[in-house]
Amino acid sequence: MTTTNDLEERLFAMLPKELTVPREQLTRDSKLEEIGFDSLAVIEFMFQVEDTFGIRFGEGGTPPKTLGEVFDQISAALEAAGKSA
Repeated sequence: MTTTNDLEERLFAMLPKELTVPREQLTRDSKLEEIGFDSLAVIEFMFQVEDTFGIRFGEGGTPPKTLGEVFDQISAALEAAGKSA
């Protein structure tokens, strides 16, 4: 069974290399706009996650503002699909 920390480490590794903050300084509380994620980059990252994990995200909802919110949405989608990372 994959733990939340294992999943988050995999997700951190998948983040775009173009972010303005080095990986070592990123946390769940990092605000997306402050680290170089624009709305298009978030969508591209989510598509990459969908392809990697074989899941699909629903449309709508509140856009994530932090890395933690992105990771929580991914974790919820994996759980809803009955998959583990």
